[in-house]
Amino acid sequence: MNRKPIRPRSAKMESLYATKRRNLVRKMLADRPVCQRCLSDRSQDIHEIKSRARGGSITDEENLVALCRKCHSWVTQNPELAYEQGWVKHSWE
Repeated sequence: MNRKPIRPRSAKMESLYATKRRNLVRKMLADRPVCQRCLSDRSQDIHEIKSRARGGSITDEENLVALCRKCHSWVTQNPELAYEQGWVKHSWE
């Protein structure tokens, strides 16, 4: 599959984006203290179901899930199974 490179943001937009993302991550980890995948460990990471490279937003709460480190690693190391289970979406979805 031939993917287009992610277009860089201006420094001003990057600063606004980073601030918004940091605040959203803090809020989500506070609101969802338990991993949304295993439902047992403490959530530590925010995972993008549809990555920015695939056209997703990393500041859209609908595109984000709170995961523990173990589950986040599993999702990135098992993309086909993660897709089947709904933890990953493709660009055309």
